[in-house]
Amino acid sequence: MSEQLKDFRAWYVDVLAQLYPIGDAGIAALMISLPLLERYLRQKNKLGPDDKLDAAMPDMSAIFPALKDARTAQQFWSVYRNGFLHQVTLAQRTRRGTALPQGWLTHDIAEAVRIDADGSFCVNPVLLSQRIIAVIEADFATFAGVASGAPPLPVVTRRDPVTIPSSYLGTGTP
Repeated sequence: MSEQLKDFRAWYVDVLAQLYPIGDAGIAALMISLPLLERYLRQKNKLGPDDKLDAAMPDMSAIFPALKDARTAQQFWSVYRNGFLHQVTLAQRTRRGTALPQGWLTHDIAEAVRIDADGSFCVNPVLLSQRIIAVIEADFATFAGVASGAPPLPVVTRRDPVTIPSSYLGTGTP
């Protein structure tokens, strides 16, 4: 297993697993998971950080089949990703002022994403997050940007612990 995959699991997968049993942590789980999905979609579609995600919406529809087309996927993205990561709430309108479908979060549905009869989105944050993680782990090379000019994943330099003499801390005798 690569160091990048080990770090991904330690920093994201393991942390998310601790959040899943906490009912009130659904928003936090989404706020971690949605940027992971964004990176994956950008890498898969060779989109830079400033490119719009329009070209990636068919891939999002493939990951979440309830988002039946690119337009629906874009609306979903606006409601959840743009809403939570820009305003820490579900978006009700686009930047241009266009009304968006209503968004909901619940742990009481058996699918990651559901579209109700009135067109509103309903998300189970745990199932959505788990699906995102499964997709990324199944295609980690794409997520990591191995074959692209994407910004590299963070790297942690692991060093041996440093011993600081107590005299430097002012707690011992010089």
